[in-house]
Amino acid sequence: MDKHTIPDLLAAFLGLLAGLSPAALGAAVSLAYEKGLTWGERFIQFAVGTCVSFFVSRAIGALVTLDPFVLQGISFTLGMIAFKAAPKFIGSAVDAVGALPREIGDRIVSWLPKKKDGQ
Repeated sequence: MDKHTIPDLLAAFLGLLAGLSPAALGAAVSLAYEKGLTWGERFIQFAVGTCVSFFVSRAIGALVTLDPFVLQGISFTLGMIAFKAAPKFIGSAVDAVGALPREIGDRIVSWLPKKKDGQ
Protein backbone atom coordinates (compact mmCIF):
# COMPACT_ATOMS: atom_id res chain seq x y z
CA MET A 1 0.00 0.00 0.00
CA ASP A 2 1.33 3.41 -0.90
CA LYS A 3 2.19 5.72 1.93
CA HIS A 4 1.37 9.34 1.21
CA THR A 5 3.28 12.02 2.98
CA ILE A 6 1.75 15.26 4.17
CA PRO A 7 3.44 17.29 1.38
CA ASP A 8 1.95 14.90 -1.22
CA LEU A 9 -1.53 15.30 0.27
CA LEU A 10 -1.11 19.06 0.51
CA ALA A 11 -0.02 19.24 -3.15
CA ALA A 12 -3.05 17.16 -4.20
CA PHE A 13 -5.38 19.38 -2.15
CA LEU A 14 -3.89 22.56 -3.65
CA GLY A 15 -4.27 21.06 -7.14
CA LEU A 16 -7.94 20.37 -6.42
CA LEU A 17 -8.45 23.93 -5.19
CA ALA A 18 -6.71 25.34 -8.26
CA GLY A 19 -8.97 23.28 -10.51
CA LEU A 20 -12.13 24.33 -8.69
CA SER A 21 -11.29 28.02 -8.36
CA PRO A 22 -12.49 29.25 -11.82
CA ALA A 23 -15.78 27.38 -11.43
CA ALA A 24 -16.24 28.62 -7.88
CA LEU A 25 -15.45 32.21 -8.85
CA GLY A 26 -17.98 32.06 -11.69
CA ALA A 27 -20.64 30.70 -9.35
CA ALA A 28 -19.80 33.40 -6.77
CA VAL A 29 -20.13 36.15 -9.39
CA SER A 30 -23.55 34.84 -10.37
CA LEU A 31 -24.62 35.07 -6.71
CA ALA A 32 -23.87 38.79 -6.72
CA TYR A 33 -26.66 39.33 -9.26
CA GLU A 34 -29.27 37.20 -7.51
CA LYS A 35 -31.44 39.14 -5.10
CA GLY A 36 -33.70 37.79 -2.38
CA LEU A 37 -32.08 34.39 -1.90
CA THR A 38 -31.74 32.78 1.50
CA TRP A 39 -28.34 31.57 2.68
CA GLY A 40 -29.38 27.98 1.97
CA GLU A 41 -30.43 28.85 -1.58
CA ARG A 42 -27.17 30.73 -2.10
CA PHE A 43 -25.14 27.75 -0.87
CA ILE A 44 -27.00 25.35 -3.17
CA GLN A 45 -26.64 27.71 -6.13
CA PHE A 46 -22.92 28.03 -5.43
CA ALA A 47 -22.45 24.27 -5.04
CA VAL A 48 -24.42 23.38 -8.17
CA GLY A 49 -22.68 26.07 -10.23
CA THR A 50 -19.26 24.91 -9.08
CA CYS A 51 -19.89 21.17 -9.60
CA VAL A 52 -21.57 21.48 -12.99
CA SER A 53 -18.94 23.90 -14.23
CA PHE A 54 -16.05 21.76 -12.98
CA PHE A 55 -17.22 18.54 -14.59
CA VAL A 56 -18.47 20.06 -17.85
CA SER A 57 -15.26 22.01 -18.35
CA ARG A 58 -13.25 18.82 -17.73
CA ALA A 59 -15.38 17.00 -20.32
CA ILE A 60 -14.82 19.80 -22.83
CA GLY A 61 -11.10 19.69 -22.09
CA ALA A 62 -11.05 15.95 -22.72
CA LEU A 63 -12.85 16.30 -26.05
CA VAL A 64 -11.10 19.39 -27.41
CA THR A 65 -7.48 20.42 -26.93
CA LEU A 66 -7.60 23.93 -25.52
CA ASP A 67 -5.14 26.20 -23.79
CA PRO A 68 -5.58 25.90 -20.00
CA PHE A 69 -6.38 29.62 -19.78
CA VAL A 70 -9.24 29.22 -22.29
CA LEU A 71 -10.52 26.19 -20.39
CA GLN A 72 -10.50 28.23 -17.16
CA GLY A 73 -12.49 30.96 -18.91
CA ILE A 74 -15.03 28.37 -20.05
CA SER A 75 -15.20 27.00 -16.50
CA PHE A 76 -15.76 30.50 -15.09
CA THR A 77 -18.54 31.21 -17.59
CA LEU A 78 -20.22 27.86 -16.97
CA GLY A 79 -20.07 28.54 -13.24
CA MET A 80 -22.00 31.77 -13.79
CA ILE A 81 -24.78 30.20 -15.84
CA ALA A 82 -24.90 26.61 -14.55
CA PHE A 83 -27.49 27.06 -11.81
CA LYS A 84 -29.89 28.99 -14.05
CA ALA A 85 -29.48 26.56 -16.95
CA ALA A 86 -29.65 23.33 -14.91
CA PRO A 87 -33.44 23.33 -14.21
CA LYS A 88 -34.27 24.00 -17.88
CA PHE A 89 -31.85 21.26 -18.97
CA ILE A 90 -33.31 18.80 -16.46
CA GLY A 91 -36.88 19.65 -17.55
CA SER A 92 -36.00 19.18 -21.22
CA ALA A 93 -34.19 15.92 -20.51
CA VAL A 94 -37.17 14.58 -18.53
CA ASP A 95 -39.54 15.50 -21.38
CA ALA A 96 -37.28 13.82 -23.94
CA VAL A 97 -36.85 10.65 -21.87
CA GLY A 98 -40.59 10.55 -21.14
CA ALA A 99 -41.36 10.66 -24.86
CA LEU A 100 -38.88 7.87 -25.73
CA PRO A 101 -41.24 4.89 -25.21
CA ARG A 102 -43.87 6.43 -27.51
CA GLU A 103 -41.23 7.34 -30.12
CA ILE A 104 -39.70 3.86 -30.04
CA GLY A 105 -43.15 2.27 -30.32
CA ASP A 106 -44.01 4.47 -33.30
CA ARG A 107 -40.75 3.49 -35.02
CA ILE A 108 -41.33 -0.21 -34.44
CA VAL A 109 -44.88 0.01 -35.76
CA SER A 110 -43.67 1.85 -38.86
CA TRP A 111 -41.25 -1.02 -39.63
CA LEU A 112 -43.92 -3.72 -39.34
CA PRO A 113 -45.75 -4.77 -42.50
CA LYS A 114 -49.11 -3.09 -43.03
CA LYS A 115 -52.25 -5.14 -42.50
CA LYS A 116 -54.51 -5.54 -45.49
CA ASP A 117 -58.21 -4.72 -45.14
CA GLY A 118 -60.31 -7.70 -44.05
CA GLN A 119 -57.46 -9.68 -42.50
